[in-house]
Amino acid sequence: MIALGKTRPFAPAVLSAALLLAACGSSEDTSDDTATTEDGGSGSSGSISVETNHGPVELDEPATTVVALEWSFAENLVALGIQPAGVADVEGYSQWVSAGPELGEDVVDVGTRQEPSLDQIEALEPDLILTDDDRSVVNIEELQDIAPTYSSDFYGHEGGQLQAMRDIFQDTAVLTGTEDAADEIMADFDARMEAFEKALDSADAAGEPFLLAQGFTYEGAATVRIFGKPTFASELLEAAGMENGWPGDTDEYGLTDTDVEGLTQADPASSLIYVAQEDDNIFTEELADNPIYQGLEFVEEDRVHPIDPGTWLWGGPVTAITVYDEVQAALGL
Repeated sequence: MIALGKTRPFAPAVLSAALLLAACGSSEDTSDDTATTEDGGSGSSGSISVETNHGPVELDEPATTVVALEWSFAENLVALGIQPAGVADVEGYSQWVSAGPELGEDVVDVGTRQEPSLDQIEALEPDLILTDDDRSVVNIEELQDIAPTYSSDFYGHEGGQLQAMRDIFQDTAVLTGTEDAADEIMADFDARMEAFEKALDSADAAGEPFLLAQGFTYEGAATVRIFGKPTFASELLEAAGMENGWPGDTDEYGLTDTDVEGLTQADPASSLIYVAQEDDNIFTEELADNPIYQGLEFVEEDRVHPIDPGTWLWGGPVTAITVYDEVQAALGL
């Protein structure tokens, strides 16, 4: 059982040169996606084709003017050394996505992720648009009229969200001619997962249950958002050897919002790993004197572990590395 305070020296992940230099780069069900280039060369020009649920995305050469309508795509582009021409909700991205290099100052905000501005997107004259099926169900044809559009089903991928991340990242690299950089970043990710797994083994913590959550106030009530087994962040921890301790139902995204009473459903042997904003930390404020919360086994036994409030629990391999860093540090492995 993981207990707070058993700390050992911890070395943060060392990212590849490809990622460290990404800020200097040039201006999500994808289970059926396959990516090919006519000449087979990594990072080369030539005919490019990526299969999606909406048909193939075909380019004569790697895209350089790219619009990202989901934050995970923007994160991936920057990691690969490409500053997107436009991003939906730039301010929100800068606030919530903490992993990897930042967006450049010249990146244009093209509206919200829910309702991006088609006029603003078209004005950028992109050669590629990146979005996901959850959003593009209402505008896929209009987007395709503007530029080749890659739309993925991250949440419905038959291999799960972790495999969806891998496939989407690889497809993005093929479409932008950055396969070599992608290979380096994915190697970093795989090495980081292996290091986390070894840390669990060394602490005799492999197979132990966890409860991953966000805490916040909603309509005046303390709300706990649980990340169930189908979620990307949960799959990251499970892939390294931990077990999700939430037995309850989840929505189509793998999440469930509950109150403090709902936490009694969790495996009592779990370690609670949570993200909460400093000015709205329900675990240290609203629940500090709550008898139900204080009576939970993981609270009584000091198995409550906050991670950095800026930790983004969705995204690509760079976010995934950050999640491993934060969780390993919080657990004191």
